[in-house]
Amino acid sequence: MNTNEIFQNVELVSKKTAVVVVDMENEFVHPEGKYYFGEAVPSVIQNTAALLERCREYHVPIIYVRSVRYPEDPLFTRFGREYYLLEGTSGPIIIDELRPLEGDTIIEKHTHDCFHKTSMDEQLGRMGILPETHHIIVVGVASNVCVYHAVLGFHVRHYFTVVPIDCMVGTPGGNDIVISQLSSAAYHYNVTLTTSDLITLQGARMSAMS
Repeated sequence: MNTNEIFQNVELVSKKTAVVVVDMENEFVHPEGKYYFGEAVPSVIQNTAALLERCREYHVPIIYVRSVRYPEDPLFTRFGREYYLLEGTSGPIIIDELRPLEGDTIIEKHTHDCFHKTSMDEQLGRMGILPETHHIIVVGVASNVCVYHAVLGFHVRHYFTVVPIDCMVGTPGGNDIVISQLSSAAYHYNVTLTTSDLITLQGARMSAMS
């Protein structure tokens, strides 16, 4: 697969862009996390932090998705999974390097899907982030699980969705699965695969307005 032909330059208007950060929590991206995603994590954190800093300079809204579980969830009571991401533990806390700042939005979810029984649709509408106007940059973990579900959620709601592959990590081979799936013709019209260095923002920067 020639990724040079797949990853596209993306020019975005800052006031018509939002970022969604999926599940960058201790459980997955802290070295002591139960499901730590391994050696690729530090570079993903670094790339994501740099992208978020740049987006903040351009006043781009940041939406964090926080995956949380409770002991009574069907995942445990019906399907017998071992407990993880339990509220009240360190697992579902967003890592310090990417911690939300004042003014950021946090969405709590209880499945892989950041839209299922969450406030995501309501929050997007309240913020004026609409399919007709906005591009959504999606980053986080796991690339082939919750990030993929998030991308599909925005895709089927007709948002233009931007997927910087260097700002995500998944299970072994996860990124390759995402690239293979999202580079197919079914997604071409509103999903763009890229890397963070290929994203250009246009608009008023914070320093220019201070």
